[in-house]
Amino acid sequence: MATMGRPMSAPWSIALAYAIGCVSFASLAARVRGVDIRTVGSGNPGATNVGRALGRGWGRAVLLLDVAKGAVPVALLRAPAADLGLADAPWVVDADGSVLLLAAAVLGHVYPATSGFRGGKGVATLIGGALALDWVLALVAVAVHVVLKKGLGYVSVASVALGWSLPAAQLVGRALGWEGRVLDGTGVLAALALLITLRHRDNFRRIRAGTEDKYDGSASNQDVRTV
Repeated sequence: MATMGRPMSAPWSIALAYAIGCVSFASLAARVRGVDIRTVGSGNPGATNVGRALGRGWGRAVLLLDVAKGAVPVALLRAPAADLGLADAPWVVDADGSVLLLAAAVLGHVYPATSGFRGGKGVATLIGGALALDWVLALVAVAVHVVLKKGLGYVSVASVALGWSLPAAQLVGRALGWEGRVLDGTGVLAALALLITLRHRDNFRRIRAGTEDKYDGSASNQDVRTV
């Protein structure tokens, strides 16, 4: 742990970040209430489905915990890029490998070994890690999400746009000479955005078919298939 004064080796840091990502707070919260989250609503083990099944308070709690799953590994662990042979690959990883920790946490959430590699869609965990990497970058992504969610009414579209806004904002920042903390992790963030896009492909099929739920800010009409 970085807080102990000496960083862990890269493989152990990344493995621990993945393990943290594997913790399904949605499933745990539902189990407390005697519910199997995979058998209600969309079956997606995410905060939005929990909110529909158990109430908005439970959904918000799971959302915050899923955000923490991304933030905690990035904030507390270090995976030196040199240990992975990536020190000279600026488009892949930043100087201390923090973007790889974020990627490991997101992969743990999306493909948890503890649940047959069937997890959520990774949006909350991605934004949590982005907050720990660069809070300005993360706020830009959240703003994009809020504007599109309210403007278009589709949480899925807003979530995918959130993912892509992270590497896009980095590229804009690079062009403007902004010395952000993770300007060298653009490639990894783009790969995570692609993953989140693929995880929402069913949502896009429903949008084309006209069967996707729209968000209107009420508790009774929220897309339970996206987070």
